[in-house]
Amino acid sequence: MANPSRRGSSGEPVRNSMQGGNYTPWTNTHFVLPYGLRLQQTINAGTTSVTIPSGITFVYAIAVGGGGSGSSAGGGGGAGAVSWGWTIATSSCIVGAGGGGSGGYTRYGNVIAGGGGGGNSSGTLGSGGGANAAGSTNYYGIPGGAVGAASVKGASGSGAGGGGTSVTNGVNGGIGGDGISGGGGGSSQTAGASTNTGAVGGNGLAGGGGGRGTLSTTSNVGGTGGNGVNILTGAATTGGAGTTAGSGSTGAGGGGAGIAGNGNPAVTTTGGAGGLGGGGGGAGNTGGAGGAGILYLFY
Repeated sequence: MANPSRRGSSGEPVRNSMQGGNYTPWTNTHFVLPYGLRLQQTINAGTTSVTIPSGITFVYAIAVGGGGSGSSAGGGGGAGAVSWGWTIATSSCIVGAGGGGSGGYTRYGNVIAGGGGGGNSSGTLGSGGGANAAGSTNYYGIPGGAVGAASVKGASGSGAGGGGTSVTNGVNGGIGGDGISGGGGGSSQTAGASTNTGAVGGNGLAGGGGGRGTLSTTSNVGGTGGNGVNILTGAATTGGAGTTAGSGSTGAGGGGAGIAGNGNPAVTTTGGAGGLGGGGGGAGNTGGAGGAGILYLFY
C-alpha cells in the first residue's frame, strides 16, 4: 500500500477546490474517484458488515444516502447526498434505504451522506430538499440551496433546494434545484380549467423526483425525474417519465435518477421510484419511494 501520509487525513476530499461553491458535478465526475485504486466492494442497503483484507489501514469511500420519497400532498423527493474521502478501515457500515419519507443516511468510518428529503421535507448532510423544502450543507461545508417560492425553481447547492408548489391553476410547479444532489420538483394542484403541470426534478450526481399535476378539469401532467451521473463511468443516468391524466385524476411525477441506476416512470397516479444510488421519488396520489443508497470502497 502506498504511504498513507500522502493521502490526506481521514475524510479529506480528493481536491480541495471542491470545498468552494463553483462546481458542475453533472459534467465531470472524476473529482470523486481516487487515482490509481480499483473499486473493491459495492455495498447495498441492508448490509452492516464489511470485510477488509489484513494490511489495509486506509480505505477510500464514496457514500450515497437514500433518496427521499415523493409526496401525495407536496411534490417530488430530494436526492440523497454524495460524500467521498479517505477514512480508517472499519468492519461496520450503514447504507441508507430509500425513503418512505426522508431517505436513510449512509456511513463508512468518517464519511457520511444524508438521506434525501421527502416531499415537503428538508435535506440533511448534503442531500437535496424535497419540494417546498431547502437542501442541506454537505460533509465538506458546501452550502445547500434555498427552497423555491411558489412555482419558482429551487436554488443550487450541494444539496439543492426543492421547487415551490404552484398555487395558481395553469401555472407549473417550480423546478427542483440543481446541485451535487438535486431537489424535488414542485406540484401544480389548484382547481380550474387550465392544464396543471408538475415540475421536473433537479439534476445532479443524483436527481430529484418530479412533481404531480392534479385538480385541473382538462389535463394534469406529471413532471419527469431529474437526471444523474454514474460516478464510476461518467455516463448519464436518466429520470423517469411522468404520466398524463384527464379531469378528476392525477398526472404523477417520475423518479429521479440515482448514481447507479435510472429513475423509474410513474404508473397511472403513483409516482415513480427513484433510481439506485439516491434518486428522489416522484409525487402522486401515492408518492414513489426514494432510491436506495449505495457505498463504494476502494483500496
